Formats: sequence, structure tokens, C-alpha cells
Amino acid sequence: MDIPEMTWTRLDRLKDDPPLFRGTLFRYRKMAPIEEIIDYLLFETHEASGLGLIRDSGYGAGSVLVFLPAEARASREVVAISPEWLRRNWQNWVDSDCSADQVWVCLGGRPTPDKLPEE
Repeated sequence: MDIPEMTWTRLDRLKDDPPLFRGTLFRYRKMAPIEEIIDYLLFETHEASGLGLIRDSGYGAGSVLVFLPAEARASREVVAISPEWLRRNWQNWVDSDCSADQVWVCLGGRPTPDKLPEE
């Protein structure tokens, strides 16, 4: 069975609709001592906006980076982040060494697995 390809778009090219929901992945290059490319996952939480970023790759996998503030929400009706807010605030809230035009976003997250490794 073919594995669906993940579709990536740069954060600075995203429209403001649809908003960013839990499961959205962010990937960018970071000149760090251990890894060069890192992934973050938008996850649901009970803090502030209802969403935060958690490391989803490498050495820091599973580490919470940030709980995003209430003003990051796209609307009061849904738990989702405004792409426009995230573009404007990436360097303040996520990584000061990286700008929005260097961040890749995968809206669909990873494909649902269809088998275990031994199958």
C-alpha cells in the first residue's frame, strides 16, 4: 500500500483560512548542537488558547515548547490558531532565530498508520 505524501507549505504563504488545528506540524532548520532540522506538533491543552507546541522529533521529542496565548486563537468558536497571528509572532513565541518564511507547515499531520512494523 502506498503511503500518502505529506504536503508542506511555508508559514508565510498560508492563507488565514483554514485556521491551524491540533495535529499541524511545523518543520524548520535550526543550527543546534545536536540536530539541524526539527519538528513541532500543535497539541491541545487546557492552557490559554487551548493549544501549544510540543517537540515531535529528535533528542527533544516530547518536550513542551510553549502554550500559546489566548490572542493566538482564530476564533472563540473553535480551538485553532490563526496563521496570521503565528506568522507575526513566530519569533516572539516560538524561535527568535527563525522567521516565518523559514518554517514549513503540514496541515494534515502524519498519515494514519495502516500496519505495525512487523506486518
